[in-house]
Amino acid sequence: MLLERVDTYRRLNRPVQALHIVETVVAHEGWTPSLAGIAGTLRRATGDLEGAIAAWSLIPTPDGSVLRSMAQTQIELGYWPAAAETLIRLIYIAPDERWAALNYGLLMASINPQAARLALEMAAEDNAYRTLANVILDTIRRNQDQPLLPMRVGVALAEQSQWAFAEVAFARAAALNDPYAEALAYLGLARDRQGKDGGSSILRAVSLEPGNARVRYLQGVHLRAVGDAPGAIDALAQAAALDPQNPAYYAELAQAYRDDHDLTQAEHWLLTAVAVSNNGPRYQEMLALFYADEGVNLTTSGLEALEQTLTGLPDSTDARAGYGWALYTAGEVERGKAIIEEVLERDSGNARALYYKAQILLDSGAEDEALELLERVASGTSEFAVPARTLLDDLRR
Repeated sequence: MLLERVDTYRRLNRPVQALHIVETVVAHEGWTPSLAGIAGTLRRATGDLEGAIAAWSLIPTPDGSVLRSMAQTQIELGYWPAAAETLIRLIYIAPDERWAALNYGLLMASINPQAARLALEMAAEDNAYRTLANVILDTIRRNQDQPLLPMRVGVALAEQSQWAFAEVAFARAAALNDPYAEALAYLGLARDRQGKDGGSSILRAVSLEPGNARVRYLQGVHLRAVGDAPGAIDALAQAAALDPQNPAYYAELAQAYRDDHDLTQAEHWLLTAVAVSNNGPRYQEMLALFYADEGVNLTTSGLEALEQTLTGLPDSTDARAGYGWALYTAGEVERGKAIIEEVLERDSGNARALYYKAQILLDSGAEDEALELLERVASGTSEFAVPARTLLDDLRR
Protein backbone atom coordinates (compact mmCIF):
# COMPACT_ATOMS: atom_id res chain seq x y z
CA MET A 1 0.00 0.00 0.00
CA LEU A 2 2.76 2.45 0.94
CA LEU A 3 4.71 1.74 -2.24
CA GLU A 4 1.57 2.39 -4.28
CA ARG A 5 1.50 5.85 -2.71
CA VAL A 6 5.13 6.30 -3.77
CA ASP A 7 4.10 5.65 -7.37
CA THR A 8 1.23 8.11 -7.02
CA TYR A 9 3.48 10.88 -5.69
CA ARG A 10 6.02 10.22 -8.42
CA ARG A 11 3.34 10.59 -11.09
CA LEU A 12 2.32 13.86 -9.44
CA ASN A 13 5.95 15.03 -9.53
CA ARG A 14 6.14 15.25 -5.73
CA PRO A 15 9.50 13.59 -5.01
CA VAL A 16 9.83 14.86 -1.43
CA GLN A 17 6.62 13.14 -0.34
CA ALA A 18 7.52 9.98 -2.26
CA LEU A 19 10.98 9.90 -0.66
CA HIS A 20 9.48 10.27 2.82
CA ILE A 21 7.39 7.14 2.27
CA VAL A 22 10.38 5.20 0.93
CA GLU A 23 12.42 6.13 4.00
CA THR A 24 9.54 5.07 6.25
CA VAL A 25 9.46 1.65 4.57
CA VAL A 26 13.24 1.33 4.85
CA ALA A 27 13.13 2.18 8.56
CA HIS A 28 10.85 -0.83 9.14
CA GLU A 29 12.05 -3.32 6.53
CA GLY A 30 15.60 -2.27 5.58
CA TRP A 31 17.08 -1.56 2.19
CA THR A 32 16.38 -3.63 -0.90
CA PRO A 33 17.91 -3.05 -4.34
CA SER A 34 14.55 -1.80 -5.59
CA LEU A 35 14.12 0.69 -2.74
CA ALA A 36 17.69 1.91 -3.13
CA GLY A 37 17.11 2.52 -6.83
CA ILE A 38 13.91 4.45 -6.17
CA ALA A 39 15.50 6.44 -3.34
CA GLY A 40 18.43 7.41 -5.56
CA THR A 41 16.14 8.64 -8.31
CA LEU A 42 14.01 10.61 -5.84
CA ARG A 43 17.00 12.16 -4.10
CA ARG A 44 18.37 13.28 -7.44
CA ALA A 45 14.97 14.81 -8.27
CA THR A 46 15.13 16.84 -5.04
CA GLY A 47 18.64 18.07 -5.83
CA ASP A 48 20.41 15.84 -3.30
CA LEU A 49 23.01 14.48 -5.71
CA GLU A 50 25.33 13.06 -3.05
CA GLY A 51 22.38 11.35 -1.40
CA ALA A 52 21.40 9.87 -4.75
CA ILE A 53 24.86 8.35 -5.22
CA ALA A 54 24.81 7.00 -1.66
CA ALA A 55 21.48 5.27 -2.30
CA TRP A 56 22.49 3.78 -5.65
CA SER A 57 25.73 2.54 -4.07
CA LEU A 58 23.66 0.23 -1.85
CA ILE A 59 22.66 -1.85 -4.89
CA PRO A 60 24.99 -4.89 -5.11
CA THR A 61 24.67 -5.34 -8.87
CA PRO A 62 23.19 -2.18 -10.39
CA ASP A 63 21.78 -2.42 -13.90
CA GLY A 64 22.72 -0.19 -16.81
CA SER A 65 20.06 2.40 -16.06
CA VAL A 66 21.28 2.89 -12.49
CA LEU A 67 24.93 3.00 -13.54
CA ARG A 68 24.17 5.62 -16.17
CA SER A 69 22.32 7.79 -13.66
CA MET A 70 25.15 7.35 -11.17
CA ALA A 71 27.81 8.26 -13.72
CA GLN A 72 25.90 11.34 -14.85
CA THR A 73 25.54 12.47 -11.24
CA GLN A 74 29.22 11.88 -10.49
CA ILE A 75 30.15 13.91 -13.57
CA GLU A 76 27.92 16.78 -12.44
CA LEU A 77 29.57 16.73 -9.02
CA GLY A 78 33.07 16.48 -10.46
CA TYR A 79 33.78 13.13 -8.82
CA TRP A 80 36.10 12.15 -11.64
CA PRO A 81 37.78 8.92 -10.43
CA ALA A 82 34.40 7.58 -9.31
CA ALA A 83 32.79 8.63 -12.60
CA ALA A 84 35.51 6.88 -14.59
CA GLU A 85 35.02 3.68 -12.59
CA THR A 86 31.24 3.78 -13.04
CA LEU A 87 31.54 4.39 -16.78
CA ILE A 88 33.89 1.41 -17.10
CA ARG A 89 31.39 -0.77 -15.22
CA LEU A 90 28.63 0.41 -17.52
CA ILE A 91 30.65 -0.31 -20.66
CA TYR A 92 31.53 -3.75 -19.27
CA ILE A 93 27.91 -4.81 -18.77
CA ALA A 94 26.64 -2.97 -21.87
CA PRO A 95 29.37 -3.00 -24.56
CA ASP A 96 27.10 -1.11 -26.98
CA GLU A 97 26.53 1.76 -24.52
CA ARG A 98 27.76 4.64 -26.68
CA TRP A 99 26.87 7.36 -24.16
CA ALA A 100 29.20 5.77 -21.63
CA ALA A 101 31.92 5.39 -24.24
CA LEU A 102 31.64 9.06 -25.21
CA ASN A 103 31.79 10.36 -21.65
CA TYR A 104 34.64 8.05 -20.71
CA GLY A 105 36.54 9.17 -23.79
CA LEU A 106 35.99 12.86 -23.04
CA LEU A 107 37.08 12.38 -19.45
CA MET A 108 40.21 10.39 -20.30
CA ALA A 109 41.29 12.42 -23.35
CA SER A 110 43.72 14.54 -21.32
CA ILE A 111 44.68 11.76 -18.89
CA ASN A 112 45.01 8.54 -20.87
CA PRO A 113 44.76 9.34 -24.59
CA GLN A 114 45.09 5.70 -25.67
CA ALA A 115 42.10 4.63 -23.59
CA ALA A 116 40.23 7.73 -24.75
CA ARG A 117 40.84 6.87 -28.41
CA LEU A 118 39.32 3.41 -28.04
CA ALA A 119 36.26 4.80 -26.26
CA LEU A 120 35.75 7.70 -28.67
CA GLU A 121 36.09 5.46 -31.71
CA MET A 122 33.28 3.35 -30.23
CA ALA A 123 31.18 6.46 -29.51
CA ALA A 124 31.71 7.75 -33.05
CA GLU A 125 29.72 4.78 -34.36
CA ASP A 126 26.59 6.55 -33.07
CA ASN A 127 25.36 9.42 -35.25
CA ALA A 128 24.37 11.40 -32.17
CA TYR A 129 27.94 11.45 -30.85
CA ARG A 130 30.00 11.23 -34.03
CA THR A 131 30.84 14.90 -34.52
CA LEU A 132 31.94 15.54 -30.94
CA ALA A 133 33.86 12.27 -30.70
CA ASN A 134 35.70 12.93 -33.96
CA VAL A 135 36.70 16.46 -32.92
CA ILE A 136 38.40 15.15 -29.80
CA LEU A 137 39.85 12.13 -31.62
CA ASP A 138 41.40 14.46 -34.19
CA THR A 139 42.89 16.59 -31.41
CA ILE A 140 44.43 13.53 -29.76
CA ARG A 141 45.85 12.20 -33.02
CA ARG A 142 47.44 15.52 -33.98
CA ASN A 143 48.97 16.17 -30.55
CA GLN A 144 49.48 12.70 -29.10
CA ASP A 145 53.21 12.97 -28.40
CA GLN A 146 53.23 16.62 -27.37
CA PRO A 147 53.50 17.76 -23.74
CA LEU A 148 50.73 20.27 -24.41
CA LEU A 149 48.15 17.59 -25.27
CA PRO A 150 45.98 18.30 -22.17
CA MET A 151 45.88 21.99 -23.08
CA ARG A 152 44.92 21.29 -26.69
CA VAL A 153 42.27 18.82 -25.56
CA GLY A 154 40.93 21.39 -23.11
CA VAL A 155 40.60 24.03 -25.82
CA ALA A 156 38.85 21.55 -28.13
CA LEU A 157 36.43 20.57 -25.37
CA ALA A 158 35.77 24.23 -24.56
CA GLU A 159 35.00 24.94 -28.21
CA GLN A 160 32.39 22.16 -28.01
CA SER A 161 30.98 23.63 -24.74
CA GLN A 162 32.02 20.52 -22.82
CA TRP A 163 33.01 22.63 -19.84
CA ALA A 164 33.15 19.96 -17.14
CA PHE A 165 35.57 17.83 -19.14
CA ALA A 166 37.47 20.94 -20.24
CA GLU A 167 38.01 21.78 -16.58
CA VAL A 168 39.63 18.37 -16.07
CA ALA A 169 41.93 18.93 -19.05
CA PHE A 170 42.96 22.47 -18.09
CA ALA A 171 43.61 21.42 -14.48
CA ARG A 172 45.87 18.64 -15.75
CA ALA A 173 47.63 21.01 -18.15
CA ALA A 174 48.25 23.46 -15.32
CA ALA A 175 49.57 20.72 -13.03
CA LEU A 176 51.87 19.10 -15.59
CA ASN A 177 53.42 22.38 -16.74
CA ASP A 178 53.30 24.38 -13.49
CA PRO A 179 53.38 27.35 -13.61
CA TYR A 180 51.26 27.63 -16.76
CA ALA A 181 49.34 30.89 -16.80
CA GLU A 182 47.19 30.24 -19.87
CA ALA A 183 46.06 26.85 -18.55
CA LEU A 184 45.08 28.47 -15.25
CA ALA A 185 43.17 31.20 -17.07
CA TYR A 186 41.29 28.66 -19.16
CA LEU A 187 40.64 26.64 -15.99
CA GLY A 188 38.98 29.71 -14.51
CA LEU A 189 36.87 30.15 -17.65
CA ALA A 190 35.75 26.50 -17.55
CA ARG A 191 34.72 26.89 -13.92
CA ASP A 192 32.87 30.12 -14.69
CA ARG A 193 30.90 28.42 -17.45
CA GLN A 194 29.67 25.80 -14.97
CA GLY A 195 28.55 28.35 -12.39
CA LYS A 196 31.59 27.75 -10.20
CA ASP A 197 34.11 30.31 -8.98
CA GLY A 198 36.86 30.70 -11.55
CA GLY A 199 38.22 33.91 -10.06
CA SER A 200 41.12 32.47 -8.08
CA SER A 201 42.55 30.66 -11.11
CA ILE A 202 42.22 33.81 -13.21
CA LEU A 203 43.96 35.96 -10.58
CA ARG A 204 46.84 33.51 -10.29
CA ALA A 205 47.22 33.45 -14.07
CA VAL A 206 47.36 37.25 -14.23
CA SER A 207 49.91 37.38 -11.41
CA LEU A 208 52.10 34.88 -13.29
CA GLU A 209 51.93 36.56 -16.71
CA PRO A 210 50.37 40.04 -16.62
CA GLY A 211 51.72 40.71 -20.12
CA ASN A 212 50.08 37.67 -21.73
CA ALA A 213 47.35 38.82 -24.12
CA ARG A 214 45.37 35.57 -23.92
CA VAL A 215 45.43 35.67 -20.11
CA ARG A 216 44.21 39.28 -20.10
CA TYR A 217 41.49 38.37 -22.61
CA LEU A 218 40.25 35.51 -20.42
CA GLN A 219 40.40 37.82 -17.40
CA GLY A 220 38.13 40.20 -19.30
CA VAL A 221 35.71 37.40 -20.18
CA HIS A 222 35.62 36.39 -16.51
CA LEU A 223 35.02 39.94 -15.30
CA ARG A 224 32.18 40.35 -17.79
CA ALA A 225 30.64 37.14 -16.44
CA VAL A 226 30.68 38.43 -12.86
CA GLY A 227 29.25 41.82 -13.87
CA ASP A 228 32.39 43.96 -13.54
CA ALA A 229 32.15 45.88 -16.81
CA PRO A 230 34.80 48.54 -15.96
CA GLY A 231 37.27 45.85 -14.91
CA ALA A 232 36.51 43.88 -18.07
CA ILE A 233 37.09 46.96 -20.22
CA ASP A 234 40.50 47.50 -18.63
CA ALA A 235 41.57 43.85 -19.03
CA LEU A 236 40.34 43.59 -22.62
CA ALA A 237 41.93 46.89 -23.62
CA GLN A 238 45.23 45.49 -22.33
CA ALA A 239 44.70 42.28 -24.32
CA ALA A 240 44.05 44.27 -27.50
CA ALA A 241 47.11 46.44 -26.90
CA LEU A 242 49.29 43.36 -26.40
CA ASP A 243 47.98 41.61 -29.52
CA PRO A 244 46.44 44.25 -31.82
CA GLN A 245 45.91 41.82 -34.71
CA ASN A 246 43.42 39.59 -32.88
CA PRO A 247 39.85 40.67 -33.74
CA ALA A 248 38.36 38.54 -30.94
CA TYR A 249 39.82 40.92 -28.37
CA TYR A 250 38.18 43.96 -29.97
CA ALA A 251 34.86 42.13 -30.24
CA GLU A 252 34.90 41.19 -26.56
CA LEU A 253 35.93 44.73 -25.64
CA ALA A 254 32.90 45.96 -27.57
CA GLN A 255 30.64 43.66 -25.56
CA ALA A 256 32.14 44.98 -22.31
CA TYR A 257 31.40 48.56 -23.37
CA ARG A 258 27.90 47.46 -24.26
CA ASP A 259 27.54 45.99 -20.76
CA ASP A 260 28.60 49.42 -19.49
CA HIS A 261 25.88 51.07 -21.65
CA ASP A 262 28.43 52.89 -23.82
CA LEU A 263 27.04 52.06 -27.26
CA THR A 264 29.29 54.50 -29.09
CA GLN A 265 32.42 52.71 -27.89
CA ALA A 266 30.78 49.33 -28.45
CA GLU A 267 30.09 50.18 -32.09
CA HIS A 268 33.61 51.55 -32.55
CA TRP A 269 35.31 48.38 -31.32
CA LEU A 270 33.01 46.10 -33.28
CA LEU A 271 33.84 48.04 -36.42
CA THR A 272 37.51 47.64 -35.50
CA ALA A 273 37.04 43.88 -35.12
CA VAL A 274 35.45 43.72 -38.57
CA ALA A 275 38.31 45.72 -40.09
CA VAL A 276 41.10 43.74 -38.38
CA SER A 277 39.45 40.46 -39.41
CA ASN A 278 39.28 41.67 -43.03
CA ASN A 279 35.46 41.55 -42.94
CA GLY A 280 35.35 38.14 -41.31
CA PRO A 281 31.77 36.76 -41.35
CA ARG A 282 31.81 36.08 -37.61
CA TYR A 283 32.51 39.72 -36.78
CA GLN A 284 30.20 41.05 -39.46
CA GLU A 285 27.43 39.02 -37.87
CA MET A 286 28.29 40.36 -34.41
CA LEU A 287 28.08 43.90 -35.77
CA ALA A 288 24.78 43.17 -37.50
CA LEU A 289 23.29 41.70 -34.33
CA PHE A 290 24.54 44.67 -32.33
CA TYR A 291 22.73 47.03 -34.67
CA ALA A 292 19.66 44.81 -34.54
CA ASP A 293 19.55 44.49 -30.76
CA GLU A 294 20.04 48.22 -30.35
CA GLY A 295 17.51 48.98 -33.07
CA VAL A 296 15.54 51.33 -30.83
CA ASN A 297 18.65 53.54 -30.72
CA LEU A 298 19.45 53.36 -34.43
CA THR A 299 19.38 56.34 -36.73
CA THR A 300 18.53 56.01 -40.42
CA SER A 301 22.26 55.72 -41.13
CA GLY A 302 22.47 52.90 -38.57
CA LEU A 303 19.71 50.99 -40.33
CA GLU A 304 21.47 51.50 -43.64
CA ALA A 305 24.72 50.22 -42.12
CA LEU A 306 22.89 47.16 -40.84
CA GLU A 307 21.37 46.48 -44.25
CA GLN A 308 24.77 46.79 -45.91
CA THR A 309 26.30 44.42 -43.37
CA LEU A 310 23.65 41.83 -44.15
CA THR A 311 24.75 41.62 -47.78
CA GLY A 312 27.84 39.77 -46.61
CA LEU A 313 25.81 37.37 -44.46
CA PRO A 314 23.31 35.71 -46.81
CA ASP A 315 23.03 32.56 -44.69
CA SER A 316 22.73 34.16 -41.25
CA THR A 317 19.13 33.75 -40.11
CA ASP A 318 20.04 35.39 -36.80
CA ALA A 319 21.27 38.52 -38.52
CA ARG A 320 18.23 38.57 -40.80
CA ALA A 321 15.88 38.22 -37.83
CA GLY A 322 17.75 41.02 -36.10
CA TYR A 323 17.29 43.24 -39.12
CA GLY A 324 13.57 42.57 -39.08
CA TRP A 325 13.39 43.51 -35.41
CA ALA A 326 15.43 46.66 -35.98
CA LEU A 327 13.00 47.74 -38.71
CA TYR A 328 10.02 46.96 -36.48
CA THR A 329 11.36 48.99 -33.56
CA ALA A 330 12.32 51.82 -35.91
CA GLY A 331 8.71 52.12 -37.09
CA GLU A 332 8.79 50.05 -40.28
CA VAL A 333 6.38 47.63 -38.67
CA GLU A 334 5.03 45.62 -41.59
CA ARG A 335 8.39 45.25 -43.29
CA GLY A 336 10.00 44.13 -40.05
CA LYS A 337 7.26 41.58 -39.33
CA ALA A 338 7.54 40.18 -42.85
CA ILE A 339 11.28 39.62 -42.50
CA ILE A 340 10.87 37.83 -39.16
CA GLU A 341 8.21 35.57 -40.68
CA GLU A 342 10.54 34.89 -43.61
CA VAL A 343 13.26 33.80 -41.17
CA LEU A 344 10.88 31.43 -39.38
CA GLU A 345 9.89 29.88 -42.69
CA ARG A 346 13.58 29.08 -43.26
CA ASP A 347 14.37 28.14 -39.66
CA SER A 348 11.27 27.44 -37.58
CA GLY A 349 13.31 26.93 -34.40
CA ASN A 350 15.32 30.15 -34.56
CA ALA A 351 15.20 31.39 -30.97
CA ARG A 352 15.95 35.00 -31.86
CA ALA A 353 13.12 35.19 -34.42
CA LEU A 354 10.71 33.38 -32.07
CA TYR A 355 11.50 35.82 -29.27
CA TYR A 356 11.03 38.83 -31.53
CA LYS A 357 7.75 37.42 -32.87
CA ALA A 358 6.53 36.92 -29.30
CA GLN A 359 7.26 40.58 -28.57
CA ILE A 360 5.33 41.61 -31.67
CA LEU A 361 2.38 39.43 -30.65
CA LEU A 362 2.37 41.03 -27.20
CA ASP A 363 2.31 44.47 -28.81
CA SER A 364 -0.77 43.41 -30.80
CA GLY A 365 -2.53 41.93 -27.74
CA ALA A 366 -2.17 38.27 -28.76
CA GLU A 367 -0.87 37.19 -25.37
CA ASP A 368 -1.78 33.48 -25.60
CA GLU A 369 0.16 33.03 -28.83
CA ALA A 370 3.06 35.02 -27.41
CA LEU A 371 3.16 32.84 -24.28
CA GLU A 372 3.39 29.70 -26.41
CA LEU A 373 6.39 31.07 -28.31
CA LEU A 374 8.08 32.33 -25.14
CA GLU A 375 7.73 28.90 -23.53
CA ARG A 376 9.47 27.34 -26.54
CA VAL A 377 12.34 29.79 -26.27
CA ALA A 378 12.56 29.52 -22.48
CA SER A 379 12.90 25.74 -22.65
CA GLY A 380 15.98 26.00 -24.87
CA THR A 381 19.60 26.96 -24.29
CA SER A 382 19.94 30.04 -26.49
CA GLU A 383 20.91 33.48 -25.22
CA PHE A 384 17.19 34.32 -25.33
CA ALA A 385 16.17 31.58 -22.87
CA VAL A 386 16.75 33.73 -19.78
CA PRO A 387 14.97 36.88 -21.07
CA ALA A 388 12.12 34.66 -22.26
CA ARG A 389 11.76 33.13 -18.79
CA THR A 390 11.91 36.58 -17.21
CA LEU A 391 9.21 37.86 -19.53
CA LEU A 392 7.05 34.80 -18.83
CA ASP A 393 7.35 35.38 -15.10
CA ASP A 394 6.34 39.03 -15.52
CA LEU A 395 3.33 38.13 -17.66
CA ARG A 396 2.07 35.51 -15.21
CA ARG A 397 2.17 37.75 -12.16
